[in-house]
Amino acid sequence: MAVSKRMVLPVVGVLLGLLMLFPIYMMLISSLRSETTVFDFQLLPVEFEWSNFKTAWTESGLPRAILNSLFVSVTVTVVAMVFHAMSGYALARLNFPGKSVVFGWMLSTLMVPFSIIMLPLYLITKDLGLGNSYWGLIVPSIFNAYGIFLFRQFYRDFPKELEEAAYMEGLSLAGTFFRIAFPLSVPIIVPLTIGFFLANWNSYLWPLVITQDEKLWVVQQELAHIVGGGYFTPWNIVLAAAVIAAIPTFILFFIAQRYLVEGIKMSGIK
Repeated sequence: MAVSKRMVLPVVGVLLGLLMLFPIYMMLISSLRSETTVFDFQLLPVEFEWSNFKTAWTESGLPRAILNSLFVSVTVTVVAMVFHAMSGYALARLNFPGKSVVFGWMLSTLMVPFSIIMLPLYLITKDLGLGNSYWGLIVPSIFNAYGIFLFRQFYRDFPKELEEAAYMEGLSLAGTFFRIAFPLSVPIIVPLTIGFFLANWNSYLWPLVITQDEKLWVVQQELAHIVGGGYFTPWNIVLAAAVIAAIPTFILFFIAQRYLVEGIKMSGIK
């Protein structure tokens, strides 16, 4: 009886895992079908149309869109990690007038949906001359209260003995942060890096609003263009393009998987 109880959770876990992987499997299998059989519900196609991937790559703007998404996502993630860590460290370690007010005001922005601030953000970005440019895609995406909050919580539990030893060695506050605290923040940096990269890679609404030039389109815009770019939608080509667009995110996940699990355990991110 005890053995059967111990088997329940693993079996349920495997079933849930297969359930979550099934849509991805169907996307991959459907991308290898012809136009006439793309919607057939079969676990394996009769013939494999590998040319769908070549068509998706050569007859669309997907290569340029992937490069744009990589540039925007990597830049936003790297800059955000540095700025958010600095802000979180200041809120956790420094005492300055109005710190609680600043922290509470910052947290309140988490309650505001992006759709509400989208128009004011667009007007500000346009007035600053950043519209229809890489700067317009990158700068507004950097600031996020969630990242600052998690860094603050991490640095509140950071060992003060390490910082005191650094001060005794003559390091300044900035030196202590960049040479001691920030390099030891890997457990919180890794899960946040993956989260920020995926959020910017999958971003569609803001790039759609701020860019009009096709040369600036990101992956999601290009996929939407393939879907609605004409009178006929080649769904097998769309699915092949979606598989190609998902490859960088899978690579990032498999590279950082071990660090992601350790980071979740240490930081308590659920």
